[in-house]
Amino acid sequence: MRLSQVLGVRRVKLRNRIFSLGIIITGALSIAFAVITFYGQDAGNFVMSVDTAARVRGITMSTDPNFGFSTSRLMSDPINDARDVTYAWLKLEEITETNGNYVDIDHDYVAYTFYIKNEGLETVDLSYYIRITEVYQNLDGAIRILVIDNGVETMYMKPDSTNDTVYPPYMPVAEHFLTTATVMRKVIPNFKSGDVRKFSVVIWLEGNDPDTNDDVLGGMIKMEMNFTIKGFE
Repeated sequence: MRLSQVLGVRRVKLRNRIFSLGIIITGALSIAFAVITFYGQDAGNFVMSVDTAARVRGITMSTDPNFGFSTSRLMSDPINDARDVTYAWLKLEEITETNGNYVDIDHDYVAYTFYIKNEGLETVDLSYYIRITEVYQNLDGAIRILVIDNGVETMYMKPDSTNDTVYPPYMPVAEHFLTTATVMRKVIPNFKSGDVRKFSVVIWLEGNDPDTNDDVLGGMIKMEMNFTIKGFE
């Protein structure tokens, strides 16, 4: 079956296949899509943490923008039986206004909002990157990753397997993965003591992508988003 949805004057045909999604931010952000749930030994537990190099310099995280509590580890909820969606369906305003895990009752995707703070005494250059650690059935070619860093959106994708894909006008232009394993890498320079940075991360199976097809059924992907001090990557 295929799902058709009218978006403005355009009709978007999505494949409506079932996957499972989850997010691990282990200093780091990790996700999984599959026709069965596959999360390893700690099924259903999805962790965020900053790495040791950042922790010892006072970098911490929280789902509370006022940092009434802070931690080096956070947990997000998995999503089972996820279906492909498209960018226009993402409820970005609600996502960014919801601290922690956001659940869309209408569509299936991973969405999480959290905060990074420098509780240390020194100014640091904070580095973060997203990399793929495992992938099956070429699922990396069908997903989109949206990082909203202090209100600035950047979408990432693997280059399409064909050169003639025309995306709907509502789709932002995506940056291509840096390598087959590294999605993106950025540095927050001069992250001062007391500074707070807000992040929202959204991951979905993009229905307009030509690589979202039956070939990715049964696929799985894991990624991590790591926060560290520049020079300790």
